[in-house]
Amino acid sequence: MKTPNFACFFDIDGVITQGPNFITVAKQAIQTLIQLKVPVVFVSNTCMLESDKAKQLSTVLGVTIQPDQVVLAQTPMRTLTDFHNKHVLVSGQDKAEDIGQMIGFKSITTIEKVCEAFPELDMVDHMHRVRLSEMIRSQGLVHDQNFRPIDAIVLLGEPIQWERSLQVIIDLLLTDGNPAIVPADSNTKRDHIPIIACNKDLVFKAAADLPRFGHGAFLTCLETLYKSISGNDLKYTAFVGKPFEISYQYAETIANKIALANGQPKIEKVYFIGDNPDVDIVGANMYNHLLKQAMNLRTSLSG
Repeated sequence: MKTPNFACFFDIDGVITQGPNFITVAKQAIQTLIQLKVPVVFVSNTCMLESDKAKQLSTVLGVTIQPDQVVLAQTPMRTLTDFHNKHVLVSGQDKAEDIGQMIGFKSITTIEKVCEAFPELDMVDHMHRVRLSEMIRSQGLVHDQNFRPIDAIVLLGEPIQWERSLQVIIDLLLTDGNPAIVPADSNTKRDHIPIIACNKDLVFKAAADLPRFGHGAFLTCLETLYKSISGNDLKYTAFVGKPFEISYQYAETIANKIALANGQPKIEKVYFIGDNPDVDIVGANMYNHLLKQAMNLRTSLSG
């Protein structure tokens, strides 16, 4: 059989799995491709440890999937090395700190830690208001004097407590990362600290009949609130995950590494299988357009 010179990229939710269940024909297809030594890469806007997702896929598909074959929403942040030594706030769920460290960020704080340093920021919880009032009466408003200002904000995924996260993130944007110092011109035209985000999916398909809110819904709330409060547009320093070029480019790099390890030629064609027209398909078509532009440029220069 001819050595394959192509790779296959697969979305996961809605393509490999549907809620807690796997799609039978997808399992058969993946097993066949791997038997034929076709480089297979899973490209998902899920945010979790690649090693955990690889274990899940291995169990579901009945074949061994390596963590390197999994490109999740945050994975391309490994290339953003200019930010890895900065003090960053990481927002997300579950293992958000672990994920941030795996990406390469060396100094991380969380919404919870900011609220510990500045207890007056979290006023959504009415019980917390009572505790705060008691604290102010007994000892005054106490701040952490060793709080290190935030240099950048990393948004990995939708948090559990949206209200608190939205409030604290906007506080940090309006105060250059240090709530202890409020600029006099916080509502005028000025740059905010860098924001790096991944996964702009407004909704995603799960077990429910209707789509569920994704990280894009949280980002929409953040953008709207920041605009309403400051009068300025929220600006992202970097955005990764589908449909952005960097995620497809990262996956192609992984596919070529797999091909090289198999003694196969460089990948000449990529097939992408996804279910979300606004993310998977738009992103794949955009990347295809960029590849064709690069090819045409090389042809014109060599001609």
